[in-house]
Amino acid sequence: MKNPKYLLSLSCFLAVSLLSGCAASVKSGGGETLAIQESAKQNLVVNFKGNSKVQQNEDWPLLQRDWNEALQAEAARAGYSLTEVQTLSSGTKDGVGITINVSNFRYLTPGARVAAGIMVGNAWVNSSADFSDLKSGSLIGTRTYDTSSSAWEGVMSAMTKKQVQAIAQQIISDIKSAKTK
Repeated sequence: MKNPKYLLSLSCFLAVSLLSGCAASVKSGGGETLAIQESAKQNLVVNFKGNSKVQQNEDWPLLQRDWNEALQAEAARAGYSLTEVQTLSSGTKDGVGITINVSNFRYLTPGARVAAGIMVGNAWVNSSADFSDLKSGSLIGTRTYDTSSSAWEGVMSAMTKKQVQAIAQQIISDIKSAKTK
């Protein structure tokens, strides 16, 4: 007979493995190189926009909250300050405005995936970000950020929260690696 501690350890390991999920991958696009003053990178201001279909989605506030939290964490990790506003305004101080435009999304939680498996379908986010100079209001550049999961990955697939965390990481990385003006 097998050791009960061994079976308990194995069960816990499997449960944690199944619930942790795989990392999300982001498809990013945008041709122009971003050029941002180093001092402007310290002050990031974000706002979220969605088309009428997106805004009518009952999960829109949840998506915005998760995304804002992910951006806050990534910005702090990079040593930047980030605030969310309803409307970007120019002429204030040095900074980078980030307008995240969501064209479509499907919000799924890990709980839904565990409860219903592949029957709940895929999670995805289709978005773009317009980067602007807060002082002048001029557009610095635009990037697309799309991510999706496959129901066939089962409980290991990245659900929406992990997807917006991956997009937030890519956005902050794009700002961090922008060439200096």
